[in-house]
Amino acid sequence: MNILTLLKRKWLDMLIQMGLLLISLIVLIPFTMVVLGAFKDPVQAALFDLSLPQHWHFENYQQVFIEGNFLNAMFNSLKIILASVPFTILISAPCALYLGRISTKLSRRLHDILTVGVYLPVSIIPSLVLMKFLDINGTIFGISLIYIAIRSSWSIFLLTGFVRTIPRELDEAAIVDGCGPLRLLFWVVVPLMRPILLTCIIIITMWNWNDFHLPLYFLSSNSTMTLPMTVYYFYGGSGSSWNLIFANLLMASLPIIIIFFFCQRYIVSGLTSGAVKG
Repeated sequence: MNILTLLKRKWLDMLIQMGLLLISLIVLIPFTMVVLGAFKDPVQAALFDLSLPQHWHFENYQQVFIEGNFLNAMFNSLKIILASVPFTILISAPCALYLGRISTKLSRRLHDILTVGVYLPVSIIPSLVLMKFLDINGTIFGISLIYIAIRSSWSIFLLTGFVRTIPRELDEAAIVDGCGPLRLLFWVVVPLMRPILLTCIIIITMWNWNDFHLPLYFLSSNSTMTLPMTVYYFYGGSGSSWNLIFANLLMASLPIIIIFFFCQRYIVSGLTSGAVKG
């Protein structure tokens, strides 16, 4: 390896490191602004700078917790997670097994139709009409059904790609041993899919927890308000009280930050587990 090649590699490494540093600053600076602003008074928080609070106002969190209906909104978000995430996986896993293992003209067309939802946004007006027709508009149950429909498309797309990497010889050996379709799914395929299933659960949970625009469209009552909606509501109610808005943002994001911190290695493992065939 000559000197010119070494210099090129050194400059390339330096550019990559500078790019990563820039991306880190783009993420870190707003987050630091939110954390510090959550402890400031309204005047200092409205400056949107990185200065330390002149006085640490811990009462901001108490005010957000009481006035922002925070506890009720958190329970509503938990209800949506518990109602949507398990059923999304229960629907997606069998569909992915079928689409990943059965290669027919029908299965290919079904795969194309189902994965359209990955690329196209949800249609708000037809969803509203359907929910009003079923008399479930403005309910936790209704928006949970919408989340199941939307996230299932993405989950099927991801899980199908993983199933196609599993050697078919395992299926044939299990069938020879007397496994039916359900036993094949739960005793052979699902254990192999555990990393990608866990990845789907974590990502869908984060998406549904942080989602703002669907609850804004479909949940109009304060009793069904979710955590992201409290941020918007608090902004409208507090006007320029950015210290309370920052405190609300931090409290609403904290559960997801904790989940991501402890589960990020499972996310990476699940997304890369099907990249290399054994």
